[in-house]
Amino acid sequence: MLVMKFGGTSVGDAKCFAIVKDIVARAARDQTVGAVVVSAMSTVTETLLSAARLACAGDQKGVEEKLQYLEQKHLGTIDALFSGARRDAVRAKVLDVLGEFRRICGGMALLSEMPRRSMDAGVSVGERMSSIILANYMDEQGIPAEAVDAVNCVITDDNFCNAKPLTDLTRDALRNVALPLIEKKRIAVITGFLGGTRDGIRTTLGRGGSDYSAAIVADALEADELWIWTDVDGVLSADPKMVGEAAILDELTYEEASELSHFGAKVLHHKTLRPLLNRTIPVYIKNTFAPEKRGTRIGPPHAGIQQGAKSVTSMTPVTLLTVRSIGGPGTTELLARTFAALDHSQVEILMVTQSSYQDSFSLLVPQNMAERASAALENAFRLELNHNYLEPLTAQHVTAIALIGEGMRGIPGVAARLFGSLAKERINIIAIAQGSSESNISLVVSVEDRGAAVRAIHREFISPAEAEASSPQRTQRAQR
Repeated sequence: MLVMKFGGTSVGDAKCFAIVKDIVARAARDQTVGAVVVSAMSTVTETLLSAARLACAGDQKGVEEKLQYLEQKHLGTIDALFSGARRDAVRAKVLDVLGEFRRICGGMALLSEMPRRSMDAGVSVGERMSSIILANYMDEQGIPAEAVDAVNCVITDDNFCNAKPLTDLTRDALRNVALPLIEKKRIAVITGFLGGTRDGIRTTLGRGGSDYSAAIVADALEADELWIWTDVDGVLSADPKMVGEAAILDELTYEEASELSHFGAKVLHHKTLRPLLNRTIPVYIKNTFAPEKRGTRIGPPHAGIQQGAKSVTSMTPVTLLTVRSIGGPGTTELLARTFAALDHSQVEILMVTQSSYQDSFSLLVPQNMAERASAALENAFRLELNHNYLEPLTAQHVTAIALIGEGMRGIPGVAARLFGSLAKERINIIAIAQGSSESNISLVVSVEDRGAAVRAIHREFISPAEAEASSPQRTQRAQR
């Protein structure tokens, strides 16, 4: 049993739909393809969001321009893929869905606001249209398929824009929908990113939602593998824009992939991995436009898996907040109240470092949450700040860098090599964290040092040949 997911670039136009059809057909010759999960066509979700914002602002002309673009993009694709009665039927279905979005925009214009429930209903339009097109095209090309709207089978709570699937209800609903199709040798083409409440109100699953949907489907159908198709050959050892020697990684563990995602790498969002863990379903990241390549396998650790550093990733801009007590609350109380305040304000914490000399610690948070985090902490410690029991909070815009690899804790000298590689480049380390995970050593440097730091660490651990070639230049830089 195989589940496949295709991202937005994989269904960007009519030629892409044809490539997807061929990939599914080849896979179906050798194994059962239980389901195909599909994203919206590329640029569509952004266009839908833009149209909603224009509607809220009362810009009807702007809304019409966005709607015209969406109609031309989808109907042009349909006209290139279909003819005759099938074309007319698919066009009618897509126009019906676009009509729903037009009505949603009308409601937003009247309210001059974008309710989260309406946003979910509006943004879901993209996946619904792409699933209709792909299912009908596959079916017409001799691959029996049927479009399935996830509102009926991914059952969630009502936390709109970031809904949480209700596991048991979702599993039962997906099996009730997909298994009868599988028995008839038909492939369910399921909308990614979407779900619905028990009352059938549309929801979306938040960041990484399409991949998350695919993992949920794979778990429910007890699939043997999940293949996620995108526009890259696999997961890289570093950002190729910064590191010319970045290489495709053959294999990652679930924990390594989760750590990479947490620190900004374009790999599976960590919540995507959760449904796969119980059945240890491996997932492959593969290139739609180079399907012959193996891609990167993500799965449970095993005896033959490479130990040690595999990848270096970075995240910027992020904000380092420092909380320091002056004879006030101790570390335990400081931490407890800080975490409670940030949790209440829904602030994501990326990293924590603590001083053993003073009752102080630093928190790394996304820059877009920094203002909210500062306000939450100032409110939580208002009394202590007013009486100078705490120093004023400080905020510094920085870069977070993480070296990722299974089993690094058990390899002597890793930390020394890491810090030494940065020292050779005269890069100052602002903060360090090596927590309970043996797959991650993370640190903080200035925004200006981001590229140099990533390259230095990559040379030291992942591409030694590059380190040898660059040593003269490195010496010259140190001398300067």
